[in-house]
Amino acid sequence: MQIATTTSASPSVASRDDRTSQAAIMNNDSKAASNQPTGSMASTKDSDSNFIAPALQKTNSWVTRSKLLSPEFNNIKDEAELGKLMGDDGEKLLALVDDIRKIDSLRNEELHIPQIVVIGDTSTGKSSVLQALTRLPFPVAGDLCTRFVTETTIRRCGPSERPGYKIEVKMDDPGTSQAAPFPPKSFESDDWVEVYQNLREDIDDAFDRMGPIHLLPPGNSKKGKQGISSTSMRPPPMPQLLKHRLQITVRKLNQAHFSIVDIPGLVSNGAPVDIHLSVELARQYIKNEEAIVLAITPASNVIVNQKWLNLVTEEHALDRTIGVITKTDRIEETDHEIIFNLLRNRAGSEYHLKLGWFAVRNRSSKEIQDGESFEARDRKEEEFFRSGKWKEATLDFPAWGSIDPKVLGIQRLKRTLQGYLYKRVKENFPTLRNKMRSLEVEYNTTIHRMGLPRDKPRDQRVYLSEIQSKYEAEVERSLHGDYRSMDNPNHPSRLRYHVKTCNDKFEEEIRLNAIKYKWQTNDDDNVGDEHGILRWINNTWDAHRGSEIQYDAPRSLKKELVKQQTETWETKTDSYIKQVEDAIKACNDDLFMFACKDDALRLKIREKLEEREMKAFADAKAELQSILKDRDYIDSWNPQLKSFIEQFQRPRMERQVKLSLAQQQTKPATDTASSEPSSDQVSVRHIFYQVNKKVYEEHDWLYAYWNVAYPRFVDNVIIQVVERHLLGPNGPLRLFDRSWIFGLEDEELEELVGENEETRAARKDLNERLAGLRNALEKADVALRAKV
Repeated sequence: MQIATTTSASPSVASRDDRTSQAAIMNNDSKAASNQPTGSMASTKDSDSNFIAPALQKTNSWVTRSKLLSPEFNNIKDEAELGKLMGDDGEKLLALVDDIRKIDSLRNEELHIPQIVVIGDTSTGKSSVLQALTRLPFPVAGDLCTRFVTETTIRRCGPSERPGYKIEVKMDDPGTSQAAPFPPKSFESDDWVEVYQNLREDIDDAFDRMGPIHLLPPGNSKKGKQGISSTSMRPPPMPQLLKHRLQITVRKLNQAHFSIVDIPGLVSNGAPVDIHLSVELARQYIKNEEAIVLAITPASNVIVNQKWLNLVTEEHALDRTIGVITKTDRIEETDHEIIFNLLRNRAGSEYHLKLGWFAVRNRSSKEIQDGESFEARDRKEEEFFRSGKWKEATLDFPAWGSIDPKVLGIQRLKRTLQGYLYKRVKENFPTLRNKMRSLEVEYNTTIHRMGLPRDKPRDQRVYLSEIQSKYEAEVERSLHGDYRSMDNPNHPSRLRYHVKTCNDKFEEEIRLNAIKYKWQTNDDDNVGDEHGILRWINNTWDAHRGSEIQYDAPRSLKKELVKQQTETWETKTDSYIKQVEDAIKACNDDLFMFACKDDALRLKIREKLEEREMKAFADAKAELQSILKDRDYIDSWNPQLKSFIEQFQRPRMERQVKLSLAQQQTKPATDTASSEPSSDQVSVRHIFYQVNKKVYEEHDWLYAYWNVAYPRFVDNVIIQVVERHLLGPNGPLRLFDRSWIFGLEDEELEELVGENEETRAARKDLNERLAGLRNALEKADVALRAKV
């Protein structure tokens, strides 16, 4: 595969004066043609007439086949006449859709914008067809091959515009950081001849600068040509194709709107990367469901080995493909019938295309070198199709074996393309507008979720403060019961609910299951029970006897009794605090998730606060240890303590009095005269008071103290540990506050909130897309208001 170079890129070897003369001839021919009466080529019997604009159909009814082939019909090629047939509204709509298609920021969206796409294998005459359709000086030398996508638009000058053009390169390949090979080229002048002359020079220069000498495909190095090694007959082919696009927009007086996209030829022999890329580029455009595919195939090899046929079949695009047979003047005598059968395009035939087949005649190499004008080209084409076997084939149309003359020639092809394109644009436009509206909402939502730009410290503080305000509001709701989620009682944001549930269980656990020995209020129980509380008190008394007066309780007894009886408080309290901490962490995770949708930023904030959060939990545990240590202080001024002691001892006294009365009532008669108790009775009483009384008194005091101490302990833990430290102003939920934000240094803010390059690029891309959408929607709304 050979690529255009500096010397071969020029469409002709004519001098600048020759090119100026040619442009002048074109200009004069165009002016002359514009003064001719309006003609037409379509018939109301045409099965494709439904695809043509209504204005076009009205002018077709009186046109006969003889007129279609007459020399006067050639006047229809005038662009002003084509514009009239399309109508002002049609041109405006086509121009609007082209403007939308050119918005770079929307290229990656599947908007399915109608357009004409030219595909074909290499060396099929594709560039010649493009030149003939656009009337622009594209390179068409036989040894050239287009290596990039070319998007061409020709439109009518606006009310305040002069004829002119703009040429620019769109560097679409994400695999390269190369700059465009040249800045945008533009020119305008009241003199079209001058515009055309400069356009030719700039197109030549653009193709040259996008040639392999100046612009290499990604991965290639500029090291000169490869030589042939001694071990190889020829070097491997170098990649040539590019993903970049060349955009050419031309303004001209009395010009019917026309746009077309030329794809590099499908490569069969060349670098593997080019073979793959040529198919990838073509597929990228063909898969657009609204694209009209213009498939170019040479008459000498019209169907055999044509890769485009497989491609359009794979993409289900046959029903929107037009086949164009080129180089028809080089058909072998035996090949005419093959070509004619394709042009007849009979339903059910093997290569039937819904939009039909067309035939054109390309300029010869000599005609190109001689600088033959487009008008001369068209005249020769008309003469060619009105002579020889072509004349015979069209003579009896619409007879069964004849060919419709409307499928012959470049101008008829162009008219058909415009009709199909206008129909697709008109049908697709409301759907296209709705799709853009949906994308606008989607982009706005995404940008809103990203928040304001964060390039400067002030913007970063504002952005962080917005997240903090949202977070703080949710904290208040979670702590005061104004829950975000009322339907799910287990939702982590319902923190106060979870904490109170933990509080209830904690109090119940301490009250019912946090004592070593069960309380004993019946003084008839066996004091000697090895496992009972009275026995434990008695043994502890004996173990702590010291220098106290005989029968007095040891000084450390009460403290030891309290310590042992409440020894499980610590483990049960640790379990409770852990449950509360887990609830706070789960709530905090949910609140941060709710307030900050940016996963990376949320993680940074949490990591920045992690040390303070750990300190808050550590301070809470230190407070808990202080409360647990306070168990050693067993004094109490709680007035209920004395009441509890009396309350617990009174039943014992009452039972003792009843026992004494019962003993007196059961005395023998001989003892009636004696009011003094016997020595045995005194001994029993002595033993009871000396042995049991001390145990019961300690037990009753311990029981009374426990009834005072455990609720105090529960309250202290809940108030001082949970409410003060875990839920208080310095707790984990209060660390992300305004004072912390405004205390951050600028460098810390940049590290924390500053957007990374990926985010900045994503924001820039979204803003560009949104701007493009709004621009397109504004134009669309104007068009709808004008009732296009």
